Amino acid sequence: MEFACKKIDVQDIIACSLGLKKSEYKIFEAMLNSDHVSLKDLSKKLNLDRTTLQKILKRFADNELVERFQENLDNGGYIFVYKIKDKAVLKKRINVAIEKWHESAKHAIDKW
Repeated sequence: MEFACKKIDVQDIIACSLGLKKSEYKIFEAMLNSDHVSLKDLSKKLNLDRTTLQKILKRFADNELVERFQENLDNGGYIFVYKIKDKAVLKKRINVAIEKWHESAKHAIDKW
């Protein structure tokens, strides 16, 4: 997609609409391709520090981008697994952000 003589990738639109940095979007995108994922598996897959991922996943959860579930282990104990929220809900949220931007841009041009 092109706008104002610049190519804009859909990933940039999604990241911006959901308030994600480029590095966070890569994590988000990796999670999109999984039904659910543990911190350990995601850390291994992306070769990222678990502490860093934990902070990002908490931020995702706080911003209602992911859901966190407790998965009980056979030998006792548990782990948390994470799942991206329903895509339809996220698409609606992205479209609302785009509409707000569109209205803001129209207003700015009208005032110009």
